[in-house]
Amino acid sequence: MQVRITVSIAAALACCCLAACGGSPPPTVALISVAAGLGSGVPAQQAAADAALMTASPAASAGPASPVTAYVVNSGSATVTPIATATNVAGPPITVGSAPWAIAITPDGNTAYVANMDSSTVTPIATATNTAGPPIQAVYPLAIAITPDGKTAYAVGDADVVPIQTATNTADLPIALPPGPDTIAITPDGTTAYVANNESGTVTPITTATNTAGPPITVGYEPDAIAITPDGKTAYVANRDSYTVTPIATATNTAGPPIPAGLSPWAIAITPDGETAYVANESSGTVTPIATATNTAGPPIPVGSGPWAIAITPSGRIVYVANYASGTVTPIATATNTAGPPILVGGEPDAIAITPNGTTVYVANYTSGTVTPIATATNTAGPPIPVGSNPNAIAITPAAVTPAPTGPIVSGYRQTRCVDDSNDSSANGTKIVLARCNGSAEQNWATEPDGTIRINSKCLDIYRERKTNGTPVDLWTCTGRGNQQWTPVNGTLVNPVSGKCLDATGEQIRWWSQRVARIPDPAGFRPSRTTQLAIHTCDSRASQQWKLP
Repeated sequence: MQVRITVSIAAALACCCLAACGGSPPPTVALISVAAGLGSGVPAQQAAADAALMTASPAASAGPASPVTAYVVNSGSATVTPIATATNVAGPPITVGSAPWAIAITPDGNTAYVANMDSSTVTPIATATNTAGPPIQAVYPLAIAITPDGKTAYAVGDADVVPIQTATNTADLPIALPPGPDTIAITPDGTTAYVANNESGTVTPITTATNTAGPPITVGYEPDAIAITPDGKTAYVANRDSYTVTPIATATNTAGPPIPAGLSPWAIAITPDGETAYVANESSGTVTPIATATNTAGPPIPVGSGPWAIAITPSGRIVYVANYASGTVTPIATATNTAGPPILVGGEPDAIAITPNGTTVYVANYTSGTVTPIATATNTAGPPIPVGSNPNAIAITPAAVTPAPTGPIVSGYRQTRCVDDSNDSSANGTKIVLARCNGSAEQNWATEPDGTIRINSKCLDIYRERKTNGTPVDLWTCTGRGNQQWTPVNGTLVNPVSGKCLDATGEQIRWWSQRVARIPDPAGFRPSRTTQLAIHTCDSRASQQWKLP
């Protein structure tokens, strides 16, 4: 049985891109952990980095934000090495259990959990002091993931999953599974954990509220990787011996028709906008892009020999693929699905992770005992960083986040009117209206640094990414796409993709058979709770003026 690791990297951002990959090149039996870039929106430095990446621009790269730390699991020396990403200096090794195999970090970045396979334990590490706590019992743990709320870590063992309460670092009763569980992924809303059972060709859904396993879902032979779309609607499972990927509808836990991939699909990651899944095919030396809207595979992209781990930048513009047999990393531009020149790293690169701001890729080199940093702005490898023996997994702490300003968004024309989430709902498609300011929770918006405006963990969204005047604005799962970006300009809120402004002209917007009808209010500006906000050409009208929190 091949052994696979999935690492759950918790980010401070609400919208997330999830990835799964891991394992080790035979016959060395080193396992891989890959962390994909998470986040929504494109920071300025990331946009510049991505633009320069494929052309290897000589422009200097901005350093990652401090105090972000990369934690490297060294399976051969039973240690974890912390690396300060601001300086690329390794700290003293942290002793953990025997044969540490996987790592996950809580969303607040306070604790790293390390699965120690041979000692049948999980070691919690306090990131503030880099000290290991007492080991937590879990039989032969191969993989670990943490719920988005940070309350529970799930350690996948030889025949079960052990839930660990992070508040007390105590283990609950194990959840029995079919033969060969070896990887795990958790939905963005934290309601379901999906465990791939390598030996039985199934995936088991676990309801996290009750820690009960549902009926196993039949997929292909030797499922070895799982990734879940940012909207949580579909889990994609790479089946190593079937040369396929199986999509699972999470609403019903039913498997769709298998999607052809390359030989030995071994790792999978999904772009932050959820549009494309990228599958690394170990034996064919290719990456298969899959359009998630249609579940169709595009032409394979040639990379290096033995693609083993995969990660995507927070902007979603570049895919990085670690090729263990050729000792290289291949960048792929997602806009064209073309591979750039290979980047030489160390021996048998088998794990890869990207900093939250997307400026640096860290690659664990299994046989070299080093980690190679790659500057994404120049596509160049920095000096290798010595770590422990046989590094096989990496996890990176979230960036320090300044709390977003919160409060009402007040109309600049009528200061008694505020932007309102109808009935304080969190349902996708909820109408965003203008209502009398009342200080309630449904008017408590957060203006995030990534350019989104959020409430109830959802984003202010332009309906179906349309760009025409009168397109309504609603609430939707944060996807990182351009229709959820808002830029304050002279008191207006401009969507940079459409070039239109958030508008409340008093035009009542109703939904009739998926069509939008605009009914002008002859009095000019008389919003009611049925007045849904929309976008309109920016023309300095008073109804486009807003006072932000």
